[in-house]
Order: sequence, then C-alpha cells, then structure tokens
Amino acid sequence: MTKRIPWLTLSVFVATLAVTAAMWRWPEIGTTLERDPKMLAGEWWRFVTTWFVLVDGWTQILVNSIGLLVYGVLVERMIGRRWWIVAYVVAGLTGEVAGIFWQPVGGGNSVAICGLIGLFSVWQAVRPPRGGPPPVLGAVIWGGLGLWLVTHSDIHGAALVAGFLVGLAAVLLDRRHSPA
Repeated sequence: MTKRIPWLTLSVFVATLAVTAAMWRWPEIGTTLERDPKMLAGEWWRFVTTWFVLVDGWTQILVNSIGLLVYGVLVERMIGRRWWIVAYVVAGLTGEVAGIFWQPVGGGNSVAICGLIGLFSVWQAVRPPRGGPPPVLGAVIWGGLGLWLVTHSDIHGAALVAGFLVGLAAVLLDRRHSPA
C-alpha cells in the first residue's frame, strides 16, 4: 500500500463536515440540499449536494465519517483516485435514484461510501494483500448485505451493488495491477 497522503478522501471529509456544521447553524441548508422529489422538477443538483448534508444527527455523522475515512483511504491508496471518484459518484447517484422511489427525502453520503466499500471488496477479493483475514470475506459479507438490502428496498443496497460493478470494472480495466 502506497503511503501517499489521501488528499481526495480528506478533502471530501472536510467539505462534508463543513457543510454539515453550517447546517447546524442554518438548518435551511439541510432542507435545501437534501434528497427531495423536487430533484425531478428541475433541482437536479440535489442528486449530488445531498452527499454533503448529514441530516440524521450524530450517529450518522460518526458512522459516515468513519466509513469515508477508512474505505476512502484504503481505496485511494490501494486502487487510486480515479476509481475512487468513479465508485463514489456512480454508487452515490445510484443510491439517490433508488432514493426517489424508496426514500424520497433524506441526506447523507452513505450511498456514495457504499461505492467505495463495494469497489474495495471486489478489489481485495481478486487482488488480495498478504496476510489478514480471507480477502474474499469482505466481498461475501458486503455483497450479501447489498443484495439483501435491495430486496428490502433500501437505497444502500442499490449503492453497494453499483460499487461492486465499479469494482469489477476496475479489476478488468486497470492494467497497473494485471497479473503478470
């Protein structure tokens, strides 16, 4: 694992916390930026701005922050920033589209983080590091959870599945890590 500074992860982390902190002072920020059916009536920017407002309190802030920092750093260092961005955006948008049907109002970056989790799980299963738990374990657990959540109309399931698809694309298309 390369020890470069994970500036992309840290930048998204700081931006998300800054907007969320501002929301505590000015609550209308949350309602202006979160997922809402108005997205379909011309407020398309909400598909992305919802990732910057953690509207469900301290538990969401803590869990999402830890998830972003752990999986964001792992993906950024082991797989690269390009795939980090692809996974975050594809899974985030997939989760927001599912949200239109399954959870029309809300906010947070958990669906985008699911993309990082899916990408990392596939990558680790196919290109395992030396030592540690069986690398396929994460793919089995997260993949199973993603499919279960989809069957229960949870936006995180759709996002995890999207993250796994990005992971498959990364494994197939990233020549830097092709087997020799």
